[in-house]
Amino acid sequence: MTNIKKIGLSALAGALAMTSANAGELSVSGSMEVTYTVGGGYQDTGNPLGQANDISMTASTELDNGVTVAYKRTLTDANGFDDSELVFGNILGGTIAMQSTGSPAGDVDDKTPTAFEEANAQVGSITTIGGADGDFGIRYTLADIAGSGFKFDYLYVPVHGTAGTTGDQGFSGGVPGNKEAHDVSLTGTVPGVDGLGIGFGYSEKNYDLPTPQTQTRDEGTAYVTYAYGPVSVGAQIAGVSDKGLGTITYTNRILGISYAVSDDLSVSYNRLESTKGSHEAAYVAGLEQTFDSISLSYSMGGMTIGIADADCGNCSYTSGRSQDETTVSFSVAF
Repeated sequence: MTNIKKIGLSALAGALAMTSANAGELSVSGSMEVTYTVGGGYQDTGNPLGQANDISMTASTELDNGVTVAYKRTLTDANGFDDSELVFGNILGGTIAMQSTGSPAGDVDDKTPTAFEEANAQVGSITTIGGADGDFGIRYTLADIAGSGFKFDYLYVPVHGTAGTTGDQGFSGGVPGNKEAHDVSLTGTVPGVDGLGIGFGYSEKNYDLPTPQTQTRDEGTAYVTYAYGPVSVGAQIAGVSDKGLGTITYTNRILGISYAVSDDLSVSYNRLESTKGSHEAAYVAGLEQTFDSISLSYSMGGMTIGIADADCGNCSYTSGRSQDETTVSFSVAF
């Protein structure tokens, strides 16, 4: 991983130092969403209306040596700039990006098919893989390894937990004890088997904390999906381990099936079981929570209507705690 980082930076520096840019272009895209949510169980509920809006501005150009350059910045509801990425293409057969837009491991946290929402999107609180999602780092992506149809994705973050970009020639505020993070994933479709996809993701976050606190956080996942006609199925397993003087583990097992009724209408069922500690001990202590969700989505041009009904048992790894929610969403992309 260290060699990949050094090679990528050297190639990028050389490309920028020796070439000038041609005329570029600027584009704007975004989405608007309004939701209505009702729920039951242990939580208190207030106003059921919610809203989420994003506007992204993307500028792109091409250098004289064929290297492409694209910059993207996203404006959210709070009028704050969140995700940022500067991507250089046609380098080492792929792209090198300085970005805070997701992470290789976090991007494959749940790849089971769904019409609208993941099983745990609405209720409960789960420990699952997220990698260095949201941290500003250097990312190398090879979209197609030697024509195999598999994608290699790697992210290096010098200090995780420090969030997005800072001003140039400066550095962010530190997080005591946090050190570097590495994220990697390998995903693709199996040659010769139509509709069969597999993928793996791994993340390592390092710390320098007084014992018995966490010294390393390892996250890993693997999935398989299969699509046949209008039906798609998927299964995934993920694990998280916080290692210090003691070790805390979490294991997530996910299943999903979706059916495309038409080009515009889809329905799905998803189930997730999350265990804290060993399976036997967790079951006795009520530290195994379950999620069940039924989703529906219907598209009309640029507008999508989504409906999800979800519930969980032993929510947030608390014995006997239950919660359910139903959400109706109206979203428009432009």
